[in-house]
Amino acid sequence: MGEEKTTPETEKEPDRPDRSQLNAFENFYEKFRKVPLKYIDIFIGVCVAALVIVVLVGILKSKGIL
Repeated sequence: MGEEKTTPETEKEPDRPDRSQLNAFENFYEKFRKVPLKYIDIFIGVCVAALVIVVLVGILKSKGIL
């Protein structure tokens, strides 16, 4: 009498989708759930800026400017 049958309609969906259903960026952010998104984005921006600077310094050195 007190037993409830679970059917696909009554089964509660998990809060988070399966990792196989997430794209690469979502998987990356999922690993750092407790870190505020703002700080992750700032870190990525700093890394991209550093990469651009390194490439520009390499180009300038190869041209003999530096």
